[in-house]
Amino acid sequence: MKFRCLAILLLAVACTAPARAASFCVSSVSGLANALAYYDLSASSDETVTIRIVQGTYAVGATLNRLYGGASANDDVNLKLLGGYTSNCASRQPDPRNTVLDGGNVANSGVGLKMHGTGSLLVEGITFTRFTGSTSMVGMGSASNVGEVLLIDKDFFSESDDSVYEVRQSHFIRNGGQAMIYMTGSLLRFVDNVVADNALSRLTGFDFSGAVVVTLDAEVDAAVTLTNNTVTGTTGGPGVLIQTLITGDSGRISEVTDNLLWNNAGPDIVFTGTAEHVYPLLSSFNLYGSANANYPQSSSDLHADPRFVDAASGNYRLASNSPAINRGALLQLQGFPVRDADGAARITGSRIDIGAYESAIDDTTTAIVTTTGDNGSNTAPLAGSLRAAIKAANAASGPFTIRFDISGGCPRLLAFAGPMLDVTGDVTIDGTTQPGWTPNSQFGQFNGNLCLYVNGGNTPWAFHVPSTAPATARLVVRGLGFAGFNDAAIKLEGGRNHRIWGSQFGSIPLTVANRNAVRVTGSSGGAFIGGYDDEGAVNLFSGSTDAAIYLDNAAGGSTIANNVIGFQPDGAGNGGNASGVLAFNAKNNVLQYNRIGNSATNAIALSGAGSSGNVVQYNTLGLDINGALAANGGAGVLINFAAKNNTIGAPVTATWGGNFIVGSTGPGVWISASGGSGNSVLDNSIRASGGLDIDLAQAGASANQASNPASGPNGLQNYPVLTAARRNPAAGGTETVSGTLNSAPNTSYRIDLYYGVECSTPVPGRGLALYALMKSTVTTGAQGNVGFTLTVPFPLAAQLPFGSISATATDPSGNTSEIGNCVSEIDGDILFRNGFD
Repeated sequence: MKFRCLAILLLAVACTAPARAASFCVSSVSGLANALAYYDLSASSDETVTIRIVQGTYAVGATLNRLYGGASANDDVNLKLLGGYTSNCASRQPDPRNTVLDGGNVANSGVGLKMHGTGSLLVEGITFTRFTGSTSMVGMGSASNVGEVLLIDKDFFSESDDSVYEVRQSHFIRNGGQAMIYMTGSLLRFVDNVVADNALSRLTGFDFSGAVVVTLDAEVDAAVTLTNNTVTGTTGGPGVLIQTLITGDSGRISEVTDNLLWNNAGPDIVFTGTAEHVYPLLSSFNLYGSANANYPQSSSDLHADPRFVDAASGNYRLASNSPAINRGALLQLQGFPVRDADGAARITGSRIDIGAYESAIDDTTTAIVTTTGDNGSNTAPLAGSLRAAIKAANAASGPFTIRFDISGGCPRLLAFAGPMLDVTGDVTIDGTTQPGWTPNSQFGQFNGNLCLYVNGGNTPWAFHVPSTAPATARLVVRGLGFAGFNDAAIKLEGGRNHRIWGSQFGSIPLTVANRNAVRVTGSSGGAFIGGYDDEGAVNLFSGSTDAAIYLDNAAGGSTIANNVIGFQPDGAGNGGNASGVLAFNAKNNVLQYNRIGNSATNAIALSGAGSSGNVVQYNTLGLDINGALAANGGAGVLINFAAKNNTIGAPVTATWGGNFIVGSTGPGVWISASGGSGNSVLDNSIRASGGLDIDLAQAGASANQASNPASGPNGLQNYPVLTAARRNPAAGGTETVSGTLNSAPNTSYRIDLYYGVECSTPVPGRGLALYALMKSTVTTGAQGNVGFTLTVPFPLAAQLPFGSISATATDPSGNTSEIGNCVSEIDGDILFRNGFD
């Protein structure tokens, strides 16, 4: 998918969805097998194959005993296997109990799904039961299977570090084999599943076995998200096995949170990671009985009987006295699931429940807002008003939820007669409870139907958590619209673990703009703004007269994901803010998957010496939802005033995480003259910038220094000087480049090569960072010099016109150079000079 989008960017600015999509509605075993065979044998590259399974029980036996997607499958095909559809797939009710694949205890029964290239996989809403595990799948190709019920594997010859394999809201009940689910790949997600009453049988010669087995491979910087699963009643081995390969490190963080792992024969969870090879794993708020010594236990974990409703009968929901109810984490790195394992809505109560099931027990005190009126009095607020509800919430001793039931249809306007009370408790303000609300259904736009809009009338804020609030203060806001606030519509100066999702800031008719939409400042801990897997979590930020999102809390730690910033609700119209996101002296924030356009100045700015450790990845800057230009008026990303050690795109050791940055009036990424050091700018795709695509110091080309590091942003790291580039479209495509680098002595440097259709027009002689080729490494000698000849893959070599090649250098501390000189590609055999010092 990445290569396809880049090709389209080259030819027409727009980066659109894949041209082909195949959808199957299946209601028989043969229909399911045929649909999987289409994926296996007929799907074309970049195609998305969606298999919709009609509700029912399917006696599949060993019919599906095949590795679908074996040697015949094309690269970059996406597959979705979804249960829960009504007759003729007219609608869907995601609940794995209504879509059952039954192996019937037939020998050698299982199913394998093999993914290629950047192709991603989703399995959701299906029960797998009475499979025995396959030991001889048809079409295995280069893979091997040793008794899995569901095998999810990657192709080792075309593996990608951008692929996502996810199993969600599914059941694995009363199966046998070496593993009920085995997953290996890059980004692995196992969320909201029930794995119960399975019998493991380890095959001779194989040292792994577990009900859930995940293999992390450093070759693709693998990581797993394992959240809100219930794994119980396994015989013959552990409930969960997370195994790491014995070589290499991973640059991604794995998360194991809110799982219920109980009464499994081996340890409930096993992690094989060691200190020699780093696979970072964050674990918290899990309930389990035992773990191996390598597993990083947390003080937030529980080790107590979960008290199932009736385990003997296979009912693993939580009894009313379960310690897992309302006991989960306040935040998850990838956002909370919106449904539980059987399709019930999450979250009920102050916290998510641990495990796959959400109970109906709500431990919060509740107030219901019944009027749009407001008398402005904080001592005697109007009964039934939002002000009265916040006053009650602050007085409550525990978590408090504010719901709405205002008569008169939708939408309704809440106008404040004066500044609103501060929020000092653990308060959720849930606008989705107002009758008529519907959620957003697509990333990149905001098509939800909000029923409640708050008009500030030029008051400072709608909701404010003051710096004097206790550390337990927490504000969650969902499903509201905001306009007319002259400070910030939501201002967070204290408390922690705040969450803002599914809300709209600006683009509300007959109102004035907000100054900031959201500001996280003062002594506040981090906030989670937006979400990951849930389209309903998207926020819209439009028309702010300052930064739409302003982060200047010293603690940092906010996540801003999948928001639409600078557009109208359709994701296309101009709703530009003064700037998109500003982090000023705020550290360790994560900005991912946001779409930011039409800013008067910069899309993203990282400013101040305290702004360090920020990660900016997978964002689209300067394009609307349709791929049309929505240029930002400054840099795509600006780093200034000593901001340091930030990551723009890929980590130094990886090639994943790049941003699309298009049409910036200034540089694509600019580490200005006041910027700090250690700012890596890697693997991004940048087009049509008004300045250099990657710029250091003063705007425009800077000369290489006599030696490195020098005084200036990123130590004024020198760029490689290229002398020749030769393209070979055969054998999958390669690019061979020669050049020299003069920098610090006896130091290894990462070299990133970039393709452009031509050289830079705004800065003649320099290159364009349009298409990132593979990274490589060179090492300088005692005088700081190295000559090199590098040959790297060029997958689009046969498709793109001959253009120019340029490069950047990045030192071990993450200092990336400007993009260097450009050389025109030639076709044919050229002798390259290799090495000097």
